[in-house]
Formats: sequence, C-alpha cells, structure tokens
Amino acid sequence: MNHRGLRAISFVGIALALALIGAACSSDVQPTPTSAVQTPTPTAATQAPATATPPSEATPLATFTPWPTLPPTPPPTPYHTPGKTAAPSAGPTSPAQFCYGTAKNQAFFVKAANALKFTVYCASLTKGWSLTSGNYGQPKAGDWLTINYKAGSATLAVKEGAFCLSGASACAPKDHAIGSAAFGNLSGALDALSTGLDFAIYVSPGTTHAYQIVGHNVSQSAFVSIAAAMKAVPKT
Repeated sequence: MNHRGLRAISFVGIALALALIGAACSSDVQPTPTSAVQTPTPTAATQAPATATPPSEATPLATFTPWPTLPPTPPPTPYHTPGKTAAPSAGPTSPAQFCYGTAKNQAFFVKAANALKFTVYCASLTKGWSLTSGNYGQPKAGDWLTINYKAGSATLAVKEGAFCLSGASACAPKDHAIGSAAFGNLSGALDALSTGLDFAIYVSPGTTHAYQIVGHNVSQSAFVSIAAAMKAVPKT
C-alpha cells in the first residue's frame, strides 16, 4: 500500500477543511468600525466674539483762543482837511461856490459850516492864490477852524471860532492899532504888526465866536479889501 499517497490526500483534506472553517469565520465576524472624532474648526459665525481692545484715548489738541478784536481808538479831536472830505460834492449850485479853491475845497467849507457851532467864513480871492491847508476841530472847549492861503511870498492865515480862549490880549496883540476894518459883514480892529507888511484884523478875540485874519507880504489896501470880501457859508 502506498502510504505516501494517502498522506498527501490527508494533508489536502485537512487544508481544505481549514480553509472552509476560515471562510465561515470570516463571514460571521463583523469588523469593529473605527471612527475618528474630529473636532470641527469653528467658523467666523461660531467663533466667540473677540473682546475689542478700546483704543487709547487721544490727547486733544490745545484749543487756540484768538486775540480779541479791539475797536480802533478814535482820535480825541476830529480833524478835517479840505480836499479829503467825501461829501457833499460842490457844484455850480454849491452853497460855498463863492469860496476860492477847487470843488473839493468848497465841499470842505460846506461840511464845516454844517458841523461847527459858529458861522464859517471863507475867502473870495483873485486868480493866483491857492488854499494850502484847512482844518477844523470840535473839542469840548469849543469848535475852531483854520485856513491858510498862499500866492507867491504872500500868505493869509484865517482863524475862526474858539481858537484862542486864553484872553483877548493873547489872541490880539495889537502891536500898532490902525483903526477898524471889516471881516466880511463883521466889524473888527485893524492892526499893523511889527514884522513889516503884516496886518491883522481881530473880531471878538478870546471868545468861542472869534475871527482873525493875518496877512503877510500884502499891502494894507489889498489886505483890507481881501478881509472885507470874506463871505459867510450858509448851513444847509
């Protein structure tokens, strides 16, 4: 009897039986599933709100305080110069049309006549003269006006109102009294000054309604004629 053949058959049977047993076992036993617990990444909606760090308080800038605007200080006494006044404009029908000078000069006399408390007089001169300066003021002591004319070396200085309140002798020195003479429609004292061809006429010196005209390098006859032609400027 061949024992080797039987032994090989036995081993084959055993192997086959073991294979069947393994297949049965593999079909009955289920593998244990392995699950991994995955922690979801939080989205923007599920994330916890971050605590905002308050910005540090900014130091406010210093507030600039502008210097206060002060009103301009007016001069204590208003002065007015002919030719620099704006109104009124003199024309052919100006109340001061007889005053010698330009239209602006005449406008100056109109304004002065309306502003001052006394009657303002101006000179009516012949060609060749010019009005070199004129001013008036209204201090508490009394209104005053001064006018200066010139023709070559000859000059005329006119003062009106309260230009001198220190007394008649100070305003009318009377170096050499000649007599009386007219200042427009007013009567005054004529005086010859010691400086030569200089003459003066004084009306109510030392008062608030005084008038004075002084001529330099003018003959007596010409001076008296000029003074008599002084005209009052009417108030309007």
